[in-house]
Amino acid sequence: MDGPSLSGRERRLLEEIESGLRQDTRLDRKLSTMGAKRPGRVRTAVRRTVRRIPAGVVLTALVMTAICLSVGVRTPTVAVLTALGVVWAASLAVAAAAAVLLRRRAGARRRDPLDRPDGPDRPEGRERRPWDKPEV
Repeated sequence: MDGPSLSGRERRLLEEIESGLRQDTRLDRKLSTMGAKRPGRVRTAVRRTVRRIPAGVVLTALVMTAICLSVGVRTPTVAVLTALGVVWAASLAVAAAAAVLLRRRAGARRRDPLDRPDGPDRPEGRERRPWDKPEV
């Protein structure tokens, strides 16, 4: 503990407070079992999925859902609802494919092939061949 030690009066007051808290068995049980709980498998899976789904795909899903629901409520025939389902699924597939393509392109732009430690142009990144050795 940094700083000056507690005076005798302060130590007595602290002991009284601690003894009063120890008498509360419910609080004592909560404090003794307190700790970081391991997140559930479902919660972990949902978090991973949410991190992987780009915001554009979610926005496209929400907008297309609103449009399809508004059209489907006005004319609720089987043919219209089927067509709306196909359009909705296709728009989500296109949004997801575009997000994956843009993510790959952004990743390729960020990485410079010469900066990679295992790149083919760097001598320490490939095996040495006999003709790579300098002549003595």
